[in-house]
Amino acid sequence: MMFRVVVFFMVSMTLFGCNEDIPKTEYFPLQEGVTWHYQVTRQLVGSQETLRSYYVENRGEAKLTNEYAEDPVYIRHTSDGTDYYILQDDTGTYRVAERTLIEYKPRFENEIVRILPNLADVEVGRSWSVVTKPYTLHRNSSSSLPDPSEQKINMLFEISSVNDIVTMDSETFDNCIRIEGTAILSLYVDPRVGYQDIKITQTEWYAPGVGLVKLLREEPLDMPLFKGGSILFELTEFDP
Repeated sequence: MMFRVVVFFMVSMTLFGCNEDIPKTEYFPLQEGVTWHYQVTRQLVGSQETLRSYYVENRGEAKLTNEYAEDPVYIRHTSDGTDYYILQDDTGTYRVAERTLIEYKPRFENEIVRILPNLADVEVGRSWSVVTKPYTLHRNSSSSLPDPSEQKINMLFEISSVNDIVTMDSETFDNCIRIEGTAILSLYVDPRVGYQDIKITQTEWYAPGVGLVKLLREEPLDMPLFKGGSILFELTEFDP
């Protein structure tokens, strides 16, 4: 659930390898067999958890029978057992459906979710919106108030840079696209304070020829009945 928002990109040598079949201008590779490994750090108020085994693997073209039967749709499988169905055309890259371990068939989005615009539209200031949910906001176990993790929010994404440099450990990724998302969640935090607007932010970095190399979601809140936190994805291995 907290991994929904993940997409992917390029690197240099050593640990991250190189694939001549992935163009250096491509920011969301869909070639079958390509795999990304991430270190995921989930930090809640008062605690921190680091997971090192989250991966995403391209599993080739999907054969759908609905309105996408003639469209180029591809499967991305994650280590939590979810398949994401990705449509890529001349307007951009989209998520059109997903299927969890307990679902027999893909569950289609009510409205397709844009991941990236096409390359010609990648420029600073380009924006779009996506319906999402909180990743770390949660209620105290003793609270009977609604769980904020189930609330839908509209997040506005905007390309804020096309030439960022991202360095993690000994690896450096040049010419990264940086995408920044913002949303406001109005939450009834307690009877004394009433409703409070929580600003949720998400920043994603995509490297050419590799994909998503880093993602940071921040949901700051520290109240008696509700807590927030952050989640960070960092690419540790790229296997083309």
